[in-house]
Amino acid sequence: MRSTNTPTRISLKDERLDIDRIDQYRLSFFIGEDSCQISILDIQKKLLLLLEDVAFQSELSLVENLEALYDDHILIAAGFWKEVQVYVRNKQFSLVPVPVFDKSLLQQYIQLNEPTDPNQDEYRFKIMDELGLTMAFAYAADVKAWFKDKYPNNGLKFNHQSIAYLKGLQSHLRNRAQSSIYLMLNENEVMIAGFNLSRVAIYNQFEFSDSMDLVKRILSTARQFSEEGQSIPVLLHGSKNQVDQHYPTLKKYFSNIELGQRPSDIHMHPLFNELEQMEYFDVLSNL
Repeated sequence: MRSTNTPTRISLKDERLDIDRIDQYRLSFFIGEDSCQISILDIQKKLLLLLEDVAFQSELSLVENLEALYDDHILIAAGFWKEVQVYVRNKQFSLVPVPVFDKSLLQQYIQLNEPTDPNQDEYRFKIMDELGLTMAFAYAADVKAWFKDKYPNNGLKFNHQSIAYLKGLQSHLRNRAQSSIYLMLNENEVMIAGFNLSRVAIYNQFEFSDSMDLVKRILSTARQFSEEGQSIPVLLHGSKNQVDQHYPTLKKYFSNIELGQRPSDIHMHPLFNELEQMEYFDVLSNL
């Protein structure tokens, strides 16, 4: 469904994707600095129809990369989607307990973790009642303007990658474990969530330099809410390259580590089994 102008790392499409049914589909974007993951879901059937992972060009701005992708892609340029969802991959976020959350303080919450400029950023929040938490996050105003221009009538929604990840973890929790850690490895970045039983104790995202640096950061995170140390249960998702690179070292230091599975509540053609079970967990959790 695309030309070869934009580098693609993964492109999988179910032939049952019907352009005449686009008004029944959800189009989703996960947007980071260096890549974008695109998915299409038949909402009624909860059926995954397309998944693409596109590399951005480093010499272009984020909006310029989106524009190039839009110009190069037959499907996403369509204008009749039932829903369009945008998930931002950045460090501009803050997790706040629901009882003390004040929506007038979004900028202040986010600045506790990462710089933000109200002249350049938009602010939003998502209440996750089932976790008793609110995620405050920021994203670039020019990105919002671009999407509103391209999809003015499509139920456009913005969210943060952490929201999709934490949502997906709820069906993977080690309910019998007093404490547990969940990791998702992207390119030299880890998303890490610590749980006490079914309650979030900590969530963070950070870059790491190598496998041993990752081990140290996991242990440092675990010490903030648990005394189990290297015996704490760990569930690992992430890109195949990153998991293959770091899993052998992680197994040496964490005796209760396991590879995660994809969400079980979506339907997909066997062609998507080209993906490893632990890959694209946050993207698939959004479906």
